[in-house]
Amino acid sequence: MIASTIRMRQFGVSLIELMVAMVIGLFLILGAVTVFSQSRSTYRTAESVARLQEVGRLAMDVVETDVRMANFWGMSNHADYIDNRTPIGQSPPAALDATQQANAAVCGTTTAPSNYFVLNLDEYVGGSNNSYGLTCAANNYLAGTDTLWIRRANGTQPAALDSTRIYLQTSRIRGTLFVPACTDPTDQGCIPADYLPPASQSRELEAHVYYVSSRSTNRNDVPSLRRKRFANASGAPGNAFVDEEIVPGVEDLQVRLGVDTNGDTNIDQYVNPGAVPANGVVVSATIWLRIRAEEPEIGFVNDTGFQYADMGAVVTPGDNYRRILLTKTIHIRNTRA
Repeated sequence: MIASTIRMRQFGVSLIELMVAMVIGLFLILGAVTVFSQSRSTYRTAESVARLQEVGRLAMDVVETDVRMANFWGMSNHADYIDNRTPIGQSPPAALDATQQANAAVCGTTTAPSNYFVLNLDEYVGGSNNSYGLTCAANNYLAGTDTLWIRRANGTQPAALDSTRIYLQTSRIRGTLFVPACTDPTDQGCIPADYLPPASQSRELEAHVYYVSSRSTNRNDVPSLRRKRFANASGAPGNAFVDEEIVPGVEDLQVRLGVDTNGDTNIDQYVNPGAVPANGVVVSATIWLRIRAEEPEIGFVNDTGFQYADMGAVVTPGDNYRRILLTKTIHIRNTRA
C-alpha cells in the first residue's frame, strides 16, 4: 500500500492543469509586456516634451538676451546723441565710403528700400507683422510668421578693431559711428576725432534680424529659427549679412511691442511690429515661440487649439507632431526716459 502511494505521487500534472498553468503564464507575460509598452510610451512622450522644452528655452534665451540689450550704445544711452546714424529718409554719413553705405542699406525694408537699415539706430527694436518685410533674401522664410530686428552695441569692448566692421565710439555725452582705419582702440588716431580713449569706448555695432525658416540646416522638413547678422561693412554687398541657424524646431515667431506714448516709461499700448506710433517709445516686447517636434508620433494626434498674438481664428494642427507654445514679455533695459 505504501509503495502504491509513492508511485501515484510520481505521476505528472493532468492536461487540464497544464492548460490552466499556461493560461496563467500567458496572462502574466501579457501583463509584463503591457507594462513595458506603456512605460516605453511614457518615456518617449516625456523625452519628446523635454526636447521641446529644451529647444524652446534655447530659442527664447537667445532672443531675450538680444531684446534686453536693444538700445544699448556703450557709454551713451541715447541713440539721438549719436552722430552718423541714419533714420529712414536721411542721407548716409560721409564718414562711410560708397561700399560701406551700400552694405548698410542691404537689408532695407520693402516699404522704404532706400533706408540704411544698419544705421537706423532710432528704431532699436522693429519688425514686420506676418511677413518678412526686408529686401535682403531670407533662407526659405515661413509665410505668416513675424520678423524681429534689433540694433545695439556689442556688450564687449574689442581688443582690436576690424576695418570691415562699423563701430560706435561713445563718451558720457555723445557717440559717433565709424569704420576704423587702424586696429588699436586705445590709439587716438584709430578712433573719431575729439574722443580720448580713457574717457570713451569703442564697441561694434550689432544689427540682427530674427525670422522663421521652413527648413533647418540638416533637414528640409523641419522648420527653424534663424538670424541674419550684420558682419561686413566693406566687402561685397551680398556678404554684408551672415545668415545663421539659431535652433531647429521653431515653427512660429510672433511679436507684440509695448509702447510708451506719454514719456512715463510705462506701457500705454501694445502694437504689432511696424505699427509703432510716431510719438511712441518701445519699452518691452512680448515674444511667442511655437515649437514643433522633429519627428511625428505614431498614435498621437495634435488636437490642441492655438490662439495667440494677433491670430484671428483658433488654429488646430490635427497632425502627429507634438508642440508647445512659449511666451515671454521682455523689458528693454535701455529705454529712454
